[in-house]
Amino acid sequence: MSAPLSADLARALAQLRRRAQWREASILFALGLAPALAEAWLLLRVSGKTTAAIFIGVALVALAVAAWRSARRFDQHWLARRLDARVSAFEDSTALALAFEAPAAGLQQLQQARIRSRLTAAAARAELPDLRPAYPRRGFVISAAITSVLLLLALFWPRMVHVDAPSEAATAAPAGGGQAAIAVTLMITPPAYTGLAEQTVRTLDAKAPGGSRVRWALHPDAAVASAALVFHDGSRVPLTRDGATWRGEYNLAASALYRVELDGAPTQDRLSRLDAIPDQPPEIKAVAPEKTLTIVETPLKTWDFAFEARDDYGLGAAELSVTLTQGSGEQIKVTEQKIALGEGGGRSRTYRKTLDLAALHFEKGDDLIVRLAVADNRTPQPNIANSASFILRWLPDGASDSVGLEGVVQKTLPAYFRSERQIIIDTEALQAQRPALAEARFAKQSDELGVDQKVLRLRYGQFLGEGFESTAEHAPGADTATAGASPALAQVPGESPPAAAPREGFGQDQDTLHEFGHAHDIAEAATLLDPETRRILKLALNEMWQAELHLRQAQPEAALPYEYKALDYIKQVQQAERIYLARAGLELPQVDLSRRLSGERAGLIDRTPLLPQAATDPVIGAIWDALAAGRAPDTAALADWLRQHPETADPLAVLAAADRLRRDPDCALANKPCASRSELQARLWPLLPVPAAAVRARPVPDAASAAWLDALTRPPQ
Repeated sequence: MSAPLSADLARALAQLRRRAQWREASILFALGLAPALAEAWLLLRVSGKTTAAIFIGVALVALAVAAWRSARRFDQHWLARRLDARVSAFEDSTALALAFEAPAAGLQQLQQARIRSRLTAAAARAELPDLRPAYPRRGFVISAAITSVLLLLALFWPRMVHVDAPSEAATAAPAGGGQAAIAVTLMITPPAYTGLAEQTVRTLDAKAPGGSRVRWALHPDAAVASAALVFHDGSRVPLTRDGATWRGEYNLAASALYRVELDGAPTQDRLSRLDAIPDQPPEIKAVAPEKTLTIVETPLKTWDFAFEARDDYGLGAAELSVTLTQGSGEQIKVTEQKIALGEGGGRSRTYRKTLDLAALHFEKGDDLIVRLAVADNRTPQPNIANSASFILRWLPDGASDSVGLEGVVQKTLPAYFRSERQIIIDTEALQAQRPALAEARFAKQSDELGVDQKVLRLRYGQFLGEGFESTAEHAPGADTATAGASPALAQVPGESPPAAAPREGFGQDQDTLHEFGHAHDIAEAATLLDPETRRILKLALNEMWQAELHLRQAQPEAALPYEYKALDYIKQVQQAERIYLARAGLELPQVDLSRRLSGERAGLIDRTPLLPQAATDPVIGAIWDALAAGRAPDTAALADWLRQHPETADPLAVLAAADRLRRDPDCALANKPCASRSELQARLWPLLPVPAAAVRARPVPDAASAAWLDALTRPPQ
């Protein structure tokens, strides 16, 4: 025996063989798979799914066997021949180098060693030649030609549609009896505005845009005297004879179910379906401005708009509606104008417009409302989509929408909802803006913060029994000098501001107080908090008084320390351990202990009698009960119910399931499983009305429980 090949050399030679085998297998699959798939499609259209599936399975097995047999020829002898033919340095002695038996002559041993060393060196330097077979270009061209011919045949070959034989309920059988075969061609012409080309399908089921014109060309396998299409709503489309072909047309305005009738008898149990794809209105997306409400603080010259619109078939005219409102109260003037932005342009488009505010006479106190309307190309009536309304508002100085209605109308952004933390943030921001603000504007904003502080103080003061201040107190924008008078009255920590001095004359002091002031220390409100919490809250109110004083006097830097202290006290109140409710208890009647565990019900009244719930929509419930009992449902009532409820999801599927149940002979027996009945029940389940909440019935006592109750009611002996 000669020495075996080295591991590296054996691995390199084995890799050469494997690569050649994989290349050969891939070539075979590439040459045979495409024609096989094309042939399977042709068989699918001509003979049906079963024949096509069998053919593709046999073709795949044949290709796999051919690839395996072809790979077997790539053995050691093939490898030696290919290496000798490709590398002259191996001196036609590769077979001697790969031999496992030791050569007999000394010259052969020397030659074997020389060639092995050369093979090992070539493998180490990765210089072994690539022995994979080349791709056959001519074979690929022939395979592509065969595939193209088969695809063309499959594309233009009329598809034979086998429809079920008529049921026993049919009055007459189609000509020829048994199972009828019809070659079906549906030509669908979409509306011209869609820009879609005419399409042809080879089935009775189809989907098309709403408003399409559908033309049938039916080729029965036997002679018939008449043919028609019967739709689910009872309408009929008679077909006309054109030689051996029956033709008819239908305008697909809405989705429909239909069945083919030959010689007055249906040729199929299953209803075919035509789905009308509705034309959706355009979609509008606003790019600029980003907000629907823009508040103008400084004068603007222009206002820029950018909208993106898209439609499923094509955009039509677009116009911008601009509405200007001027004035206030009952003296409001409204001016509206339309600005055309284009007459269409493809399925998507970006609209841009810059409004000249000076040309529109947009002034202080006015509102400018802009909205985009985009139509599509739908005929005869286009779909129109409107964008959201965008408002440009320029508020007047010191304006209020609630003039004369101070006690009725709240402002749009009331200071009532301010928190102490927000007041601190606004105070710091106002202090930072002081160098850039005029003195009057600075004092006005500081006074407004003082009003916010007052409202917050009154909110917390309710828990200590304090009442609301009179409307005669300072309103926002009041003179800052007089505004500071009210907080200045309460300089003593822990006490509320004093009431008005009693007047001499007619009337009592308490009446005078209620007439000109307000009462404090409501006893009921003072019991909401425990003493410690009330003490901390009173400290917070004192700090708010001081903060309000300095804010009203345009001194926000002096108000900040008191605001921070008030916030700290408020946090302590929020973290209090207990908060008591008001003293309003629930008084329950006394329990009669003499009747305890006696079972005596004399004198008891059922306060909540249970009334039967009337069915709000009994049609679906009655059909469901009939299906559950195995009876035939009222399909006419179901069709009427679906017509009265157009919002039902996929009503045609419900009607198709009901029609299949009516024609399925296996569903005649109630105790026999029926797939059609189960399908209709699944379709009706989402349509069932939601049952009203019910009370669980009291369980009937068993023998032991009945004996125990009897022992309770039995008189003592």
